[in-house]
Amino acid sequence: MVPKGVHPYFEPVYRGFEEAAKKYGILSEVDAPPRFDVALQVKVIEDLIARGVSGIAISANDDQGLVAVIHEAAQAGIKVITVDAPAPSSEALTYIGTDNESAGYAAGTRMAAAMGGRGSIAILQGGMAATNLNLRTRGFTRALVQHAPGITVVAVVDEGGDFAMSVNRSEEILTRYPTLSAIFSVSAEGAPAAAAVLKRQARAGKVLVAGFDDLGDTLQGIREGSIVFCVVQNTYRMGWLSVERLMDAVKGRAVPRVIDTGVVLVDRRNIDTYQRSMEADNSHQS
Repeated sequence: MVPKGVHPYFEPVYRGFEEAAKKYGILSEVDAPPRFDVALQVKVIEDLIARGVSGIAISANDDQGLVAVIHEAAQAGIKVITVDAPAPSSEALTYIGTDNESAGYAAGTRMAAAMGGRGSIAILQGGMAATNLNLRTRGFTRALVQHAPGITVVAVVDEGGDFAMSVNRSEEILTRYPTLSAIFSVSAEGAPAAAAVLKRQARAGKVLVAGFDDLGDTLQGIREGSIVFCVVQNTYRMGWLSVERLMDAVKGRAVPRVIDTGVVLVDRRNIDTYQRSMEADNSHQS
């Protein structure tokens, strides 16, 4: 598995990947580029091609930037799939993960309700070339237009997939837009970063914050009230299914073009029960 880079978000993906590989008696490894950078990701994939692995699951940093190296892998007889973030222009056999535009739309609908249908909002995005993040932003903004035309999106800001940069960008946004109503992050690190800034400024809860993924700090923010909700992806299942579908591909079986692993919106009402529900679903499906 080749993730976008080093990030705690991927830990449950790896767990699903490794536990499925163990179940099926397959040698698995995770090779993460040191940061979210498509050139570094290409280098990792080229090294795997040179080693002659049977299959690669990639979380794509960039769609166009991976077309050539995925073609090279396919030419070498290596089965390639995408997981978590697709590369739709490439020869990857399938995408396993969230229907990102639908997830963004669901988040936008919930955010519109939380904001009472009016105000201003900034969007944090961890890299502007990633297809999955662009789809989330598109779905989110489409929901606001349809459900809350009184809400203005003042900026979509690149925070590079990095917590420290997310903190800096949040500070800049709040300085530039002093009457901002809300911040939404389509990436895992953005919501806890924005909440930390607002806490430091004694404005927690006054500017609404929500985002993607259930990092520990995000869940703590929901419990404290500094974060309204988060969109939780079925990351363990993404990892597990990556092994099963790569096995199918290596054996010459057809694989679906897209496998939607689903999301859950988590807030104070279901924060204590959602993980058990998802794990029950996974064990039943796998």
